[in-house]
Amino acid sequence: MTIIAITGATGYVGRFVAAELQHRGMQVRALSRAHSDRSGFAQPVEWVTGDLRDENAIHQLVQNVDAVVHLAYEHVPGKYRDGEGDNLPAWLDANLNGSLRLLQASAQAGVKRFIFLSSRAVFSRTEAGRVLDENHPISPDSHYGAYKAAVESFLQSFAHTANMSTCSVRATGVYGLTHPVERSKWWELVQAVLNDHPINTNRGGTEVHGADVAKAIVVLLTRPKLDIPVLHLSDLYVTTGEIVRIAQALSGHAGELPPPSPEPINVMVSRYLADLGIMLGGTPLLEKTIGELVQAAKSQP
Repeated sequence: MTIIAITGATGYVGRFVAAELQHRGMQVRALSRAHSDRSGFAQPVEWVTGDLRDENAIHQLVQNVDAVVHLAYEHVPGKYRDGEGDNLPAWLDANLNGSLRLLQASAQAGVKRFIFLSSRAVFSRTEAGRVLDENHPISPDSHYGAYKAAVESFLQSFAHTANMSTCSVRATGVYGLTHPVERSKWWELVQAVLNDHPINTNRGGTEVHGADVAKAIVVLLTRPKLDIPVLHLSDLYVTTGEIVRIAQALSGHAGELPPPSPEPINVMVSRYLADLGIMLGGTPLLEKTIGELVQAAKSQP
């Protein structure tokens, strides 16, 4: 049986990836802290207790696996950018040095494929009007973006020095129903619609469904040859007003829509999705997900 090692399996994206791997008949071995919520998985997971500071746990994680999918990110709760808080060295040790420990252990164990969840934060937020494909020069303007860019660079160096195929998956914001449902993106917004609370702010962001991220990662894992060093995953530009409008229509609630949102600053596109045979869910999947959130919210006491 194919064995895939995952970091961050109990996180937002990790649950989608673990579910897709198990659906494809692969065994999941996951690194997880002892206090993490390990419930909600459809099939058994082989747990390794520890984190990316624990070299013994990391070595146990990567022994005799077919590939590593690195999704873990330690941060201040609720923040990705600016997630370092007030202790940058400790944050870097957990994330950047932790990623290097994982890469080195994977190379020593003879792991052949390594996939890293990166971010559009490797690009500057001030590049207005640009179309950003995988060949566009990176220019991070946050510690989070700099950390992701640094790990991407080390993936390339390990690809050359350790004969390991690597890929950085740069995803935009990720949405989708997760476990527990209260962790799902836009949960509080849907609750506000159902309780007829006014929503006075509007913002927008590029999004991709977690299930689409998971399917793309599985495609990369199962290709005869992993020859794409960077893959962009961005599906839709979604605004607060659009979510409210869809939730109102599906729930039968009426109310004022938020004020207009700003237009997107730049667009991230992929050169490779079509060649990989990957179709993202688009508006139908967005509407389906908001419908699932509405139904889940209605079913709560």
